[in-house]
Amino acid sequence: MTGWVVIFKDTSVASVEMRKAVLEEAGIPCVVLNRQDSSYIGVGFANVGIELLVPEEYLDRATTLL
Repeated sequence: MTGWVVIFKDTSVASVEMRKAVLEEAGIPCVVLNRQDSSYIGVGFANVGIELLVPEEYLDRATTLL
């Protein structure tokens, strides 16, 4: 996704979704990118993070909020 940057990364969906709600409430566009494969949940190498992304121009404001 060109022009978007990762602002937060975690393995917990709930943790990422909470932060997404905060950003949305403030009017900051954001998207969750879940790279986890449900076939491998619980396997050590499969703990790939779930990423929260915002457009580059909102990075400073979003960082302050989170």
